[in-house]
Amino acid sequence: MTGTGRASGRRFDRDHGVTTQALFLLSQLGSSRREAYSHATHYEPVPVEAFCALLARVSSRFVRAATFVDVGSGMGRGVLLASEYPFKQIAGIELSPALHAIASANLAVAHSLQTQCRDVRLRCADARRTRFPKGNLVVFLFNPFDEVVVRAVLERILASRSERDEVLLLYHVPVHRDVVAEYAGEIIADTADGIVVRLTRSREGRDPSASRCSAVSRSLRNR
Repeated sequence: MTGTGRASGRRFDRDHGVTTQALFLLSQLGSSRREAYSHATHYEPVPVEAFCALLARVSSRFVRAATFVDVGSGMGRGVLLASEYPFKQIAGIELSPALHAIASANLAVAHSLQTQCRDVRLRCADARRTRFPKGNLVVFLFNPFDEVVVRAVLERILASRSERDEVLLLYHVPVHRDVVAEYAGEIIADTADGIVVRLTRSREGRDPSASRCSAVSRSLRNR
């Protein structure tokens, strides 16, 4: 995170009476979920500016029709920022009980937010095994785990969607963009802040648009 990003993060905490600015490995926290932790990276809060820039790529119409899901929600900065947008619902999924507890406390005491969505739910769980909300989703990732779990989570999300549902992925620091490319139906944005991708329901049977999806995937891999 840049110096500017850290400064805005400290300002965010100060302005809203929360604690989200920190950096440490999840292994430092300890957990009984040993296998799941072996796939995790580290905790670092998303820069406020980057988060807002990625969400600016999502139409207000889609925001109003979707649930926001922060996978690897940490201390809760992402869900607090998302609450200032008119989502139908907001969910945070966090593996670490310690981070989940801090996020829950932050949600309870946060103030001075321009709240537009008050239905915010935090869950302490392994994202590979949790049940994702139904309907349209805006899924946010800040490089929370390795490629094995990225693939497993995307498979789980898309397998639970109906034919009508749409899923947009906002991925800050997209280390595993090659995995995302396997599910990319449309690249909405590919910037310094991250990627915004419309996901396809399945890697199988993409006709009649299979050739277009393949081209999108190649483009995403080559960025």
